[in-house]
Amino acid sequence: MSEKIEITAFIQAVPGKAEHLKQAIIELIEKTLEEPGCEIFKVFQAHDDQEQFVLWEIFTNQAALQEHMAKDYTKKYFSLDLTASTKGTRHVQLSKA
Repeated sequence: MSEKIEITAFIQAVPGKAEHLKQAIIELIEKTLEEPGCEIFKVFQAHDDQEQFVLWEIFTNQAALQEHMAKDYTKKYFSLDLTASTKGTRHVQLSKA
């Protein structure tokens, strides 16, 4: 059984580029959610700082994440250089055993 890949990423827009980044992310969300290995792909914009975004993604396994990263639209998103920084953390949900 393959382990799910759960990641939260904190994205900081290039100053003055938040609206462009927002539009690029919206396009990425729509296409990513169509991928068979994508379970969750949600992006939130901070209320108090419009240049900060939070991405929450869950893929069925490492292969699904790698497939997502290899898609032309994902590569296009990264090539736009609209992010000043991105910090991601992989996590697992806690549950009572």
